[in-house]
Amino acid sequence: MNLTNLAMKNLRRRPARTLLTMTSVAVSVAVLFSLLTFNSGYQKALRQQLQQMGVHLMVVPIGCPYEAASLVLQGGEIENYLESDVADRIAALEGVAIAAPSLMHAVVKPDEGRTDIYLGIDGRTFELKNWWRLEGSGAVPTGDLLAQPNAVVLGYDAALIEKREEIGEKLWVPEIESEFTVSGILEATGSQDDGFFYLPLTTAQRKFNQVGKITAVQVRLTDPSLASGVAEGLEAMLPNAEIIRMEELLGSMTALMDSARALIFAIVAVAITISALGVLNTMLMSVFERTREIGVLRATGAGRLHIFSLIWSETLGLTLVGGAAGLVLAVVGARGVEAVIKRFVPMAPQGAMTSFDPRSAMICIIAILGVGLFAGIYPALRAASVRTIQALRSE
Repeated sequence: MNLTNLAMKNLRRRPARTLLTMTSVAVSVAVLFSLLTFNSGYQKALRQQLQQMGVHLMVVPIGCPYEAASLVLQGGEIENYLESDVADRIAALEGVAIAAPSLMHAVVKPDEGRTDIYLGIDGRTFELKNWWRLEGSGAVPTGDLLAQPNAVVLGYDAALIEKREEIGEKLWVPEIESEFTVSGILEATGSQDDGFFYLPLTTAQRKFNQVGKITAVQVRLTDPSLASGVAEGLEAMLPNAEIIRMEELLGSMTALMDSARALIFAIVAVAITISALGVLNTMLMSVFERTREIGVLRATGAGRLHIFSLIWSETLGLTLVGGAAGLVLAVVGARGVEAVIKRFVPMAPQGAMTSFDPRSAMICIIAILGVGLFAGIYPALRAASVRTIQALRSE
């Protein structure tokens, strides 16, 4: 009988204890695999959410950055302007996915007691604001909506103010003596975007006497973590512009990812430790119960190395079988584990975040092999050091 068969036979001698230990290992591996795949999915989902938020950086004319950002975001008008080609120069930088130029202008209506904000944009803004949807159809707006120079896309609130509900309706703006045709109405977003009147950029530049000028460039990056480096590049390239960084938001999201990673690896460390202690305890009990048997093996010619290898093989077999069962358990119960984890992770994105990942599976196999190797050393050494005479005399 070879060493492997003898080790498996010994494990079957105490089926209840062996099964309990394997279950402990399986649960640990399932937790490890689930947390690793969840961590990967969590990081990916958060990055996708950051991408969908649209603006990572904002470039505005020189001035107080906080005042400029407030004006652009809240609907004010900036007195200074940037050249239109700035957007193309920014778009050419490495790490920049979209650079969307805009021209903002306020039209005061004293008789009606309100101020309308007109925003000249092009198709890049629709790419940037990829969560916008058209009222009625729910379709994603595209640059075609502003293909005609007299087109206007109304924000949800702007449409309510103007009492425009149908595509093709006319909108007369006496302050600039212009008539526009409604080409689209946006669904409510719950943000300041709802109150804007969106014109083709070139039309806005002409109507408001700012040909070749823009008031802001909103920038989305290929990876939000590049914000600091890209901002430094923009500051060097555009000394007469202010670079508004969304660092507070990006910092908060990054902190969430770091916190989630720390939490996950703390749980992983506990799970592996518990698993190792369980295997160690099982094998020690096995060695104590088989002292006489080990003495017989030594008396019939088995060397210390053979005894050591036998106990170590049992430990590795125990952990490998338990580990394989744990991977199966993790795949089968992935959704349930994910639901539990989401309760303890801040701002967990919606949607599935766990799936079979070969890399995570390999990490689990290596980890459980490490547990088996480590937990089996002491029991194997203790068994190998048993003296033959004392072992044969033991009850």
